[in-house]
Amino acid sequence: MTNRIAVAQAHPQIGDVPVNVATIRRLSIDAHAAGARMVVFPELATTGYAFESRDELADALSFGDGVAEIADLSAEIGIIIVTGYAQIRDGIALNKAGLFENGELRGDYVKTHLWDTEKELFTAGTSLPPVVDTTVGRVALAICYDLEFPELMRHYAVSGADIVAAPTNWPAGFEAPTHYGPFNGEMLRAMAGASTNRMYIAIACRTGIERGVDWVDNSCVIDPDGYPITALFDGEGLAMAEVDTAISRNKNISERNNVLGDRRGDLYVTDER
Repeated sequence: MTNRIAVAQAHPQIGDVPVNVATIRRLSIDAHAAGARMVVFPELATTGYAFESRDELADALSFGDGVAEIADLSAEIGIIIVTGYAQIRDGIALNKAGLFENGELRGDYVKTHLWDTEKELFTAGTSLPPVVDTTVGRVALAICYDLEFPELMRHYAVSGADIVAAPTNWPAGFEAPTHYGPFNGEMLRAMAGASTNRMYIAIACRTGIERGVDWVDNSCVIDPDGYPITALFDGEGLAMAEVDTAISRNKNISERNNVLGDRRGDLYVTDER
């Protein structure tokens, strides 16, 4: 089954949920008009990222988190929307990703691997991300730093994921001194995860400087061979790709080799707790 999907490189405005939901609406409509059946938005796309305190985040969410509006939008225009968003529950701040289809929040996930100063604001999730059966295939949710953990990538593969939808914020300035070439280190690790597990990864990164923080951009769709199949670009916009679940479900890499079947469980333990 082949479907067109989109990744949206958006510029969230810190603390302005209504403006950011309006951006999600505008880019979702554009993606649908271009034939996409699913669109992925960045991490914390509804709120922005660089909050100084939980109280500041709570103020931003005081008039709503945008979830109901995004759910309604998915039904209104007939597109699957995956986006990062924030919630506060019982005084605990959560960095989340949601998959919205036909007016419903069908997949909801709390980020389990918190990056840098996120640990001072958010509480990490305690459950593995869901893999959701959708009209474009089996879609798993990941958020940014999650992509760097091979254990999680393998969990997606053995759970039958065709596409990992990954709201992402890649901050600039963390490249190794030996870095050279078109791909940042975070993307290289995502490319390895896609290749070693034979699945698509749809990465939506944000753009625009926020409180002095710049971003790598580089939103893209990576195919099961481990290569980007959309052009990298700077600034706000969309990238589109055709994904074929027949490819992601074929784990063979030669006549005699299968990336899941060749695992040596007698020699090592895969811990998915």
